[in-house]
Amino acid sequence: MNFDRRLRAYSIDSSLAFTLMLIGMIVIYNLPSILPLGKMAIALGCYFGVMIIPHFFSPGQTFGKRIQKLKVVKNYQELIPEKVFVPALYLLILREIVKALLTFITFGVYIFIAGLVASGREDGRTIHDLIFKTRVIALTKYTSDRIGLSTTPSAAKSLKGTTYDD
Repeated sequence: MNFDRRLRAYSIDSSLAFTLMLIGMIVIYNLPSILPLGKMAIALGCYFGVMIIPHFFSPGQTFGKRIQKLKVVKNYQELIPEKVFVPALYLLILREIVKALLTFITFGVYIFIAGLVASGREDGRTIHDLIFKTRVIALTKYTSDRIGLSTTPSAAKSLKGTTYDD
């Protein structure tokens, strides 16, 4: 899997988060009843809300990963599509928090380093994937492909000749 899909997914998520933060800051800027610490909490809530809330509805996928048709799964030596396991919700949330903290603490340098690590590894795992024993898989070959139900070989054999493609 290419790192560029992961980077696009992260860009979508962070763009949405910072847009919500900007709108929130504009709305609450002149409200004297909210303390500066409260304003900071609202901004962080917007950011972490975009990165964490989607995991409650679709574990392993943020909005960006859903658009790019990616999913965070547990890392196993051999990845069998029928046996893909999503990590526990608390691990997904902790993974997002650690990724965000590393990004903020290093002023974004962590994303660059993560890209170098992922590009240098055959499995494409980054530092936070290594820490939490996860990997990001592509659900489709291309982002324009539809995610459909796969058929078993016996079902495919019984359906052979029923469409124009056969």
